[in-house]
Amino acid sequence: MLAGLTLYFVLFRSIQYLLVFLTPVRQFDTSTAPLLNELCSSPTEINSYWNKYFWNKLLAWDAVFFIKNMTSRNGKPQFEHEYAFSQLWSSLVRWVTKSNSENIYHVLKVAVAMENVLFYLSGIVLYFLTKKTFSHSKKQSQFSESIARKTSLLFFLTSAAGFLTSIYSEPLSFFLAFIGILSRESSISIPVSGQFDCPWRYWFSYSFISMICFTLASLNRSNCILLGIYFVFDLIELTKNRRLVKAICFPLLSGLLMLSALIYQQYYLPYRTFCPQRGEWCKSQLFPNLFITTTSLYSYIQGHYWEVGFLKYWTLNNLPNFLLAVPNIIILVYSSMYFSKIYPSYNLKPLVWITRVLVVTVCIFAHVQILNRIASFIPLHLWYLADRLVKTSDPKQMENPKGDDKIVKFYIYWLAFWIPLQTVLFAAFLPPA
Repeated sequence: MLAGLTLYFVLFRSIQYLLVFLTPVRQFDTSTAPLLNELCSSPTEINSYWNKYFWNKLLAWDAVFFIKNMTSRNGKPQFEHEYAFSQLWSSLVRWVTKSNSENIYHVLKVAVAMENVLFYLSGIVLYFLTKKTFSHSKKQSQFSESIARKTSLLFFLTSAAGFLTSIYSEPLSFFLAFIGILSRESSISIPVSGQFDCPWRYWFSYSFISMICFTLASLNRSNCILLGIYFVFDLIELTKNRRLVKAICFPLLSGLLMLSALIYQQYYLPYRTFCPQRGEWCKSQLFPNLFITTTSLYSYIQGHYWEVGFLKYWTLNNLPNFLLAVPNIIILVYSSMYFSKIYPSYNLKPLVWITRVLVVTVCIFAHVQILNRIASFIPLHLWYLADRLVKTSDPKQMENPKGDDKIVKFYIYWLAFWIPLQTVLFAAFLPPA
């Protein structure tokens, strides 16, 4: 199993990096050149063969901001808007490269290696998470093995794969989210009676490991805040079943600790750093002399610098970006319907709600095309795709697919077209971001 997944991952990534190498040297956006001139004092090094034809191309879009943060001399972003790019991920790379953290190409190579290791490990953790989720009995072990293998393969074929050739923060959140979900899944009990429970012997794995992973994933990528829905769901279920002490000691405690960490990162630290000198954002306090503002610094930066907000992206010129997101919107919506209506599964209920909230939130508030990049921290749509592929493994059925199997088939065809295209567009610093 591991050998097959590893071989597939290496082959797939090799093809992607070959596409990066073959992409024309001249980039559409010129942001990379001045950045390199600022961070690297040697023009000869910048224009060396491998840097010119490969490594420089990986510094596109958000990677420009990440590499600046990773090579920062004081460990802090230079400008306010750079706080929107994961400080956790940048700090981790700085810590690994601390012996040579000011050499941009050394940092870049280490960060790319870490990106690939985390991406690969996420797929392996997802394999075991899938087996745990779908093997409710010995009879289902063969099915769970098949669906787990296909899920991991599909994960490596994520629609974010082009961005993940570089130094984006998503793989760290994928890895943490999957470990957190696996830990939570291993800590709950749903007996034949159907009464949801959290045995005391699993308190550490639930209230510490799962909580830490969800919290760090959220500190790294704000969309992972939705993982907190697990704690809300578990709190409601335990309360309904009158297990009040467990409701307090498991989900309530975990949720409050996660919330406290997010408030500290998104409100307290920024307020202490920028206020009262910053003015505008600092003046939006809910109460005098209190660091809680009407919006977090991250939300403020997104709205102020990138026009993120309620229906702000719903303009005619953004129609192409909506079209780019349509395949993932459809597959995410279908997966939530599939596991709630057609093949309802009690233990997947929290993921169904997380998926629904993500789609609605991104479509209404965010740059909708980022759904292609961030959606894979939720495995529900991957399980939907894998489940249908396993159940329609007969070649005759695949020749004439019916119903939602047509959607699965077209989605995989779209991935086969989109991933190489997006990889080349990214290396050329061309939209979409």
